[in-house]
Order: sequence, then structure tokens, then C-alpha cells
Amino acid sequence: MKLMREQMAESVAMNRSLSNLVKTLQDEVAKLWASNQRLLHTNSASSSQGRTSRIDVQRPVKYSGSQDARVINNFLFQVDYYLDLQNVIEEYLNIKTPTMLLEGDAVAWWRRKMLDIENGDYTIRIFDDFCKQLKGYFMPVNAERQAYRLAANLKQTGALRDYIRAYQKIMLDVPMMPQKDKLNWFIIGLQSWAQADVERSNPESLEQAYVAAERLADTRRRSYIDTFKSTKESDHDGKREERRDNRRESSPQKPTDRKPLFRKDNNGPPRE
Repeated sequence: MKLMREQMAESVAMNRSLSNLVKTLQDEVAKLWASNQRLLHTNSASSSQGRTSRIDVQRPVKYSGSQDARVINNFLFQVDYYLDLQNVIEEYLNIKTPTMLLEGDAVAWWRRKMLDIENGDYTIRIFDDFCKQLKGYFMPVNAERQAYRLAANLKQTGALRDYIRAYQKIMLDVPMMPQKDKLNWFIIGLQSWAQADVERSNPESLEQAYVAAERLADTRRRSYIDTFKSTKESDHDGKREERRDNRRESSPQKPTDRKPLFRKDNNGPPRE
């Protein structure tokens, strides 16, 4: 009897142990399933983000060998930006990609440059090396000095806004010019009346001078429009009065001879 009780106790203990083990395994399975779901969600979100963050970038415009400093700088800037957006890391692709965007004289230059590289005369390994070589051949030697000369010689000869736009265009080619020089050359080139007005606003930067000049241009335009309207209305009123006077002069009452009711017959018989 005692043996049976011991066996039953052992059986109950074993069942309890198995139940605990099953519950533990179920908990572990549930945790693994939850972890797996989180991992799947993370991978899905990462994949989706990767798809949405990929940008369809248009290739830069090809460079044909122009010696315009702005064209050269714009081309190299766009190529650098394109390589960055496309996440091009390999050094050889950083060279091959821009060379595929050359045409005309620029292609001929690169063909000759490749021969020099094979002969060991030059080494072009990264994009910066390519930029230096291209600028060294095509960029005008005095490009910056020429831009300075244009800024110094530019004068306002017509509309104020035309002068502002022309000066802004020149400033794109001299990014390293000191801000004080940019401001002074802009004010010096203005006509005397505009120069006095802009100086009165005491601008401390070129942008502030632009704002003052634009405001002056708007003021003069509104003044011109108001003057034109008042002149037009005055002319219109004067012409209206003139037409009224002309109508009065051209329509007086003229006396008219009344015709007799009975026509006189001179051929009738003589009176006795």
C-alpha cells in the first residue's frame, strides 16, 4: 500500500513537471513567434523605406568642351551631386561616370588624357583629380579676374531691375569675392538718383542692397502708373469736352424758307 502511494506521488510529480515543461515550451514558442513577427515587420519597413528613398535621378547635361567658367562649374557640381545621390562609392565609377557625360572636344581631350595616364604622366584616381584636370585644360586662366572686371565696369544705363539682374548674374561667377566688395561695386554702378536712395537705407550686405533697390524700382513703377492714369484721365476728359463743344458748334438752328402752300401759276389768264 505504501509502495502504491509512493508510485502515485511520483506519477503526480512527474505529471506536474511535464505540465510545467509544456507551459515553459509554450511560452518560449510564443516569445519566438512574437520576436519573429517583429523581425519581419522591421525588415518589411526597412525594405519599404529603401524602395521609397531611392530617387530616380536624371543624368546631368553632357559637357562638350565649353570654356565658359559657369558651364564648367555647373557641370562638375551636377556630376558630383549625381554620384552622391546614386551612392556611387567605387573609385573607378567616380571616374568612368563623368567621362561618359563628355562629348565633342571634351571626349577628344579625355582620349588624349587616357594615353597620358597609361604612359604614367598623370594619375587620376578620384573625382577631385578629374575635376582638377578638366578645369586645368578648359577653364580660362583669368576667369575670375574677368568676372571682377565685369562687376567693376557694369553701370546702370536703363531700367533699375535690369541692372540688378545683370549684377546678380555676374556675382554667380565670383563666389569668393569679399561681401564688402560685392556691396560697394553694386552701389557704385547705380545711377546717382538710385545710388542716393539705396545709400539712405544704409545696407550692410549685398542682399539688403538688393531689397532696397527692388523697393525703389517698385515705388517708381507705381508712381509711373499713377501718373499715366491721371494723365490719361485728364486727356480723356479734355477730349470729351472738345467733342461736346464741336457738337454744339456744328448743330446751330438754321432759318429755313417755307414753301407756299399753293404754287403760283404765271401762265393763267390775265385779270380783267
